[in-house]
Amino acid sequence: VLTGFVHADPHEGNIMLGDDGRLYFLDFGLMSEVRAEIMEAFAYGIQCVLNKDWRGLVTAFVQTGFVGTPIEYREDTTGEFGSGSPEAMAAELEERMESVPGGTSRFGALSTVLFDMGNQWRMYTPPYIILLIRTFLTLEGIAGQVDPNFNIYEVSLPWAVRRALSPSTSAGEEALRGALLASDNTLRWDRVNELIEQQQLAAPAGEQQAVEA
Repeated sequence: VLTGFVHADPHEGNIMLGDDGRLYFLDFGLMSEVRAEIMEAFAYGIQCVLNKDWRGLVTAFVQTGFVGTPIEYREDTTGEFGSGSPEAMAAELEERMESVPGGTSRFGALSTVLFDMGNQWRMYTPPYIILLIRTFLTLEGIAGQVDPNFNIYEVSLPWAVRRALSPSTSAGEEALRGALLASDNTLRWDRVNELIEQQQLAAPAGEQQAVEA
């Protein structure tokens, strides 16, 4: 979410833990690069999952190109796609994510939910989406062997917040402005404090995971 470069094959054979405590990547045979607006949307989606903001998550799906505009839906899996609403999609996301094990802690759970929803909601898989999914699932599997309670969203949050607070696109700047400023252009201190608290809560978790790994 910071550099735009994606290492899509981060298994144990391609990563080395150095004596200095840092991770070193050894193989760059499967890489991808995503645009700044995609990075910002992906970072926003991470925050939405942790905040259980399912309507916001739908927006992130649209911004990444995973869901089209307009959103398309069909009642019958053999029928034609018609118009779907973001509110209805968010409601189904909420129901499924709240019921599936690890819904707000495991990326694999989100993948399962979206796979099932794909029968009725039209979704797209740009190449970078496929590689991002592969990356998250691989990292989650490795970390899960060390810590069964590993939460990939919490560990990712500090970087997601950092990206949100330093947008590089006009859409990202507008989103940041809307998040931090009220309609009369006064600062929303409640939102500022919320972002600070998210960073403070998530950063120690990320550091702890890195040390344990």
